[in-house]
Amino acid sequence: MMSTVGSFFRPWVFGLSLAFAASSIRGQAAWPPDDEQLKTYLMGEFIAIDGYDASVTSRLKDGGVTDEQLRRVLMSVYTESETAFERAKDQYARMVGKMRRANSIRELGCCADDATKTFLLNLAADQTKDGSLRVIAIASYLSAADAEETKDALIRFLVTSNRIGNDMDRSEIYTFAYTAWQHSSPEKKLAICEALQVGLAHEPTHWVFCSGDRWLCGMSPRYARSKERLAMFERMYATPVPDGDLFDRQSLVPQIEMLRKLKKHTSVNTNLATAIAHDFNQPLPEEERIVLGTPPDALDIGDAAQEKPSQTRRKGLCPLAAVVGLLAVLALWFVLRRKRGSV
Repeated sequence: MMSTVGSFFRPWVFGLSLAFAASSIRGQAAWPPDDEQLKTYLMGEFIAIDGYDASVTSRLKDGGVTDEQLRRVLMSVYTESETAFERAKDQYARMVGKMRRANSIRELGCCADDATKTFLLNLAADQTKDGSLRVIAIASYLSAADAEETKDALIRFLVTSNRIGNDMDRSEIYTFAYTAWQHSSPEKKLAICEALQVGLAHEPTHWVFCSGDRWLCGMSPRYARSKERLAMFERMYATPVPDGDLFDRQSLVPQIEMLRKLKKHTSVNTNLATAIAHDFNQPLPEEERIVLGTPPDALDIGDAAQEKPSQTRRKGLCPLAAVVGLLAVLALWFVLRRKRGSV
């Protein structure tokens, strides 16, 4: 029943929003809506059956909703949803409270000030909270944090005593770090990569390591070809897989062999103390920006030069192989024809 009400309510409120916008263009009723109207609208959007469309927040801000108002309303939605979740009498009520709670925390990253970032960090560190909510708080924080803050948060929740203990939740951090990386400055991109490198160097769980490694390779071509990555794979291979873990340690072998065959390795930092001491808010030199802008799947020049001759040889052999094959077919045809004639 609630989904039916929501499907009716959403277009009605959005139509009301458009009416406000049209009125403001004519110089009549004020836009944006007041806190209660905005709160009612967002609470409806947050339980949309097809998920919340984050572009809605952008449109609200483009239409005149300030960061201050958005923060105020989102915090109100979170507080009410948290209470509703804790007092829920049935599974549906818990689901509604959980969806509103999660989406309000997620969208806070679009308008966070220093106080909001502190709130998000505290929520992420609160071990009494649901693990998925803590990771969403980390994701929201990463979207609002500067390079140094990002590095500190990732190291805190991947490595230190505040490390997220659940493997599934911890693996999600790498996913959200990639999302933050996509929309970051070069300094913040480097901070994310270095923090994740340190995180992987301290990761004890095989499948979490492999998952994080794939995300990081998509961000850093330097890491993907580094001797430190090879050392981490060799360390994980030497680490026994716990009883009951379905992970097959042999799945690491192809990556290890590929990395060992590279003619030229890069080098990255995986040292915790070095990463902590590095100030990533300092502007990067131009050559570092160029490296960060290199596509992750781009071949190193040295390896490309070594692979090209073999590719050329293969191309040269193709026509010869075709000719040999054609002669063999003709020879077989003549043999068969002769046998038919003799019969």
